[in-house]
Amino acid sequence: MTSDAASSTLAVVLRTTPVGESDLVVQLFTRDHGRVSAIARGARRSRKRFGGGLEALVLLAIELGRRKRGGELWGLDAIEPREDHRALANDPIVWGHAAYGLELMRELAPAEVPEPQLLALVVALWRALADGPSPAVLRAFELALVRILGSEVALEQCAACGRDDLEQHAVFDPVRGGAICERCAPLSKNLGVRPLPDAARRHLLAIAHATLAEARALELDDETRLAARDAMLGFIDHLMGGRRLQTLGFVTQVHASLRRPV
Repeated sequence: MTSDAASSTLAVVLRTTPVGESDLVVQLFTRDHGRVSAIARGARRSRKRFGGGLEALVLLAIELGRRKRGGELWGLDAIEPREDHRALANDPIVWGHAAYGLELMRELAPAEVPEPQLLALVVALWRALADGPSPAVLRAFELALVRILGSEVALEQCAACGRDDLEQHAVFDPVRGGAICERCAPLSKNLGVRPLPDAARRHLLAIAHATLAEARALELDDETRLAARDAMLGFIDHLMGGRRLQTLGFVTQVHASLRRPV
């Protein structure tokens, strides 16, 4: 039987699952193959080949072995850490934000569809979080992620009719794709529809045009921040089809205990 060729690429670890006595199945997001699964033989028995690199928050150079055509698992032959961001785990909120980014990639990115921008995006998130948690950085990540995946949020024109008259009485409709003008709003009866204050819409629009590093300077008051957060979480929930995000619950709990913004 023919095999898919071996490959060298950059990757981040999305999830690991123990198999047998010593192996790991590693779900990776790679630069050249998108989201893939690979078997790391002996990874739990010996740290010599893989060291501590098969963990979240590390950008890796990896060697994928050949796999049988039609098979799901690549072989993971070697890894070399390129950027180590595991120090982010020292702050529970920062760790939650970083892990949230990985979970969104794992749940929303299609299997084996190359998308180098997504890999660069999650590494940019980790770099931005080195200066501490930032709700605006997280919104910038969400907006960029959905745009790369082909579901850009409408914020400049009505997602239903295309009008740019969104200053008064607009709503946010995740199903219809974003901001909905006052004239079209009566037809927005989908789950998750909510008012969209113009300050929150403009806040999200400014973030959408910023890099993750630039987004930190765009933090606003709590009322605007919460409205922007609720709109984006509603959009993410729609894309998830109602599936729950584990990291979101973790971040919310830690935020409540520490009284820090999400």
